[in-house]
Parts: sequence; C-alpha cells; structure tokens
Amino acid sequence: MRPPLLRVLPLLAGLLPVALAAQGRPVRRPPVTPPKPAPAPAAALPALAIPLARVRGEVFDSVGLAPLADATVQFVETADPAKVRSIRTDSLGEFTLDSVRVGTYLVGVIHPQVDRLGLENRVVQVRVAASGDVTLPLGTPSPATLLAMACNDAGPGLARGAFMGLVRTARGTPLEGPARVRAQYNETTVTPAGVQRRFPARFADANSTGAFVVCGVPPDATITTRAYAGRDSSGVVELRVPYHGLLVRDLIISSPQRVTDAGGADARGRTVLRGTGRVKGTVRDAGGKPLAGARVSLPGSAAETATASGGQFSLGGLPGGSWMLEARAVGFEPQRVAVDILDSAETVAEVAMTGLTPTVDTVRVRADRWTQEMAGFESRRKMGGGYFLDDAALSRRNAQFSADILRGVPGVTITPGGAGRDRVTMRGSAGAGTCVPEVFVNGMRTPVPDGIVDNLVQPQDIRAVEVYSRLGSMPIEYQSRNGCGSIVIWTGARRPPP
Repeated sequence: MRPPLLRVLPLLAGLLPVALAAQGRPVRRPPVTPPKPAPAPAAALPALAIPLARVRGEVFDSVGLAPLADATVQFVETADPAKVRSIRTDSLGEFTLDSVRVGTYLVGVIHPQVDRLGLENRVVQVRVAASGDVTLPLGTPSPATLLAMACNDAGPGLARGAFMGLVRTARGTPLEGPARVRAQYNETTVTPAGVQRRFPARFADANSTGAFVVCGVPPDATITTRAYAGRDSSGVVELRVPYHGLLVRDLIISSPQRVTDAGGADARGRTVLRGTGRVKGTVRDAGGKPLAGARVSLPGSAAETATASGGQFSLGGLPGGSWMLEARAVGFEPQRVAVDILDSAETVAEVAMTGLTPTVDTVRVRADRWTQEMAGFESRRKMGGGYFLDDAALSRRNAQFSADILRGVPGVTITPGGAGRDRVTMRGSAGAGTCVPEVFVNGMRTPVPDGIVDNLVQPQDIRAVEVYSRLGSMPIEYQSRNGCGSIVIWTGARRPPP
C-alpha cells in the first residue's frame, strides 16, 4: 500500500543529495546560518497629554459702570483662524471657557454697547501660556479714552464732550437710508454789550450700522437731539450729558401715522401722531411713594391719562420712536423723561416727581465794621484802571454762584463748565481767543486752571472784587503771568449799609 504524500516528501528530501553524489556529481551544501532571535516586542509609548486651560473672566462696561451681561466673548486661534470658540456672559458679566489649548488667541466682545462705542472691530491678543485656571478681565475703555479716540480731531474751540449711540428703527428692521443726528444746546455769554444767548447745533452722520458720534457737546449740560433717516424720524428728546462728558444712548426712529384728532371741540382739526406702541409705568414722589391723580401725556400724540391709586398709568396707540413723556401733579414740578417706543410693543417707564420748593427771603449777614484791609481796595478804585464791585454792588446782585458775580463785567465771559459750574474766561492779550485769568484771593495768587471760581469760594463769603482785563492797567502786585487778565477776590463779612 502506497503511503500518503505528506509522509513521502520528507523522505525524498533526505535521499536526494545522496542519490546526486552516487552519480558522480557532488553537491555543495550552503553553510547553515542559525536563525536570528526575533526581537522582543517594543513597549507601547505613553500618549502625549495636551495642556488645556480654563479661562475665567468678567466683561465690565467702564461707561455705564456696570458688568456687561449677555455679551458674547469669542476666542480665535492665531495659528488656525478657522477655530473659533464663543461663550456668553451671565447676568454678572462673568464667563468661563473650559479646555482652552495653550497658545495665542485674538479675543473680541460682541454686544450692542460695544457697537454704540464704535469698538465692534477691536480685539485683544491673549497668550495662554500654561494649563490650569487663567483669569482674563475684559471691558470697554474709560470715557476719557473714548472721547480722545472719537473726538481728538474734532477741531479747536469745541467743548470736550460727545454724544454717541445707535440709530434704530421702531420696526426692528435695518435703516432705509443714511441716518443723521442733530444735537443742540444753550450757550450764554455776557459781553459789554449785554447778555447773549446762542443755540449752537452739532450734526453727525451715522454709518451703515446706525452708529454715530456727535462731538463738541458741553459736559454736564442738557441737549436737545433728534435723529432722522429718509421718512423715519424721532421726536425731539432732551438728554443730560454726564459730568465726564460722554453721553451714550440710542435714538429710535419711525414713520408714525398722522391723523386728525376729533376728541373734542377744542381739538378738531389738529394733526396728531398715532402708532401701535404702548407705555405703562408708575409715577412716584421723591421718597418713592406712588402718586395718584397725576396727569401723564405724550406731547404730539394727544394721548393722556391719570394715574390710579397705586400711581400706575398706561397709554396706547402711541407713535414709535424716541419721545418725551410728561407728568404733572398738583404741588410738584412738571417732569419730562425720555422714552423709546417700539411698534407693537410695550415700554415701561418710571417717573419721579419733585415737590415745589417754597421761596423764602434771602438771609443777609451784616458785619459790624469795615476792616482796614479794604483801604487798598478803595485806593485802587480811585485810581481807576479796573472794574470794582464793593459790598453794596454785591448785595444788589445777590448772586447764587460766584461766577454770577462776574456776569456783565466788561471783558469777562461766562460759559458752561463741568459739574454744573460756570467757567470764567477773558480775552487774551493778543486779542484772539480766550484764556483763564489769574485769580488772587485776599492778595494771594491762587491758581484756578479750569476757570471755575465756584470751586474756590462761595458768593456769600465775597465782600469785594477787582477785575483787570487789560495788562497795562494791572497793579504790579496783581500782574498776570499768562498774558490774560486778573481777578482779585476779597473775602469776609460785608459792612452794613450807611
């Protein structure tokens, strides 16, 4: 029986060399090389840990002096700009972004307040150098920095204030055309010819997003403003510029319906403005107590109502836009507040009324004697060369502020200053432009670089004033160092009338 093939092949392999040698054909066998040992399997390398950081921070609005809530903070990797991560701030303006790779980022903030301030394209470069917790504070620049950025090249002679914001439609739709903003304020100047009152106006064009900046408005003053674009416009709104000089506020525009009011015999034929907006709110006194029976109206719309027992009121059918809401009550000063009315929406407004202040006679304090220190004052007045106000003239003026004493004095100009105070200036020796005069109090030179003498002395403490507007007429002891005039103020009790 023939064996299986698997058992034959080994045998043939052993007999073949022998058979080849028996036939006289020697066969050389190759040297046998021992097999190399198989290398041991390499140990698995540990995976490289990617350093990650946790970024915490707060976005603060330096203009509104409050955290910037519901703002979007974006992180863009500079090495790969396609990688963008976003996080929103909470009600406290805080945010936390986990698993941030170590590297360099461009960080920006998205919020309507950022657009109002013209900072929508500004980013900061941040380097995350190590893993762990990283603190990143963000915020808007200060009012002084924003004023320098926006109005640095506004031109000489303009007030160092600005009004900026967004022009928006009451419909919530984009602007239909170029928008423009007009701002006007009161400027009172006293000259030898008398009191002159001017109402300068400033204009600014808004960009495609509605952002605008009106430079040259006075700080700590009230302005009247209005915005318009195509057929849309706002009402005339009164706004107060803060003491730091930067007013930030939006203006709402719309196209209200113009109808003929037929509400009463005295109102027939009058055109009023109508719309779909609503305003509700509460009228309170200075102590926060609700006022019942106060009359609330929106001038121009013929809408008027009386507050309920809890001080609440509600007005409907109002035109969209920014308008002035007016409240009146017996025994209180009329109050006007700016409101923004949107189409088919309800606006909430709170009105605080101030009680009427009773007027009393001025309390006059009389001195027992006229001091000898005023002898020099009388001597210089006899010599002339200046403008002199003695105690009798001051009593007749009965000024409430120190700057009011100098109103009407030849060569002196009074203009609005900061913090509700007026600024005292004179014309320079060259004849062009104005300057701040030298001020002497009781014979001592007292620098007043801003020209606000109200911060120096109270009017009831002044008993005499000398004003020298020409350099050639100044006494040598009261010479000006800056080429401007001099004002000499004497304090103390005023002498009684003869």
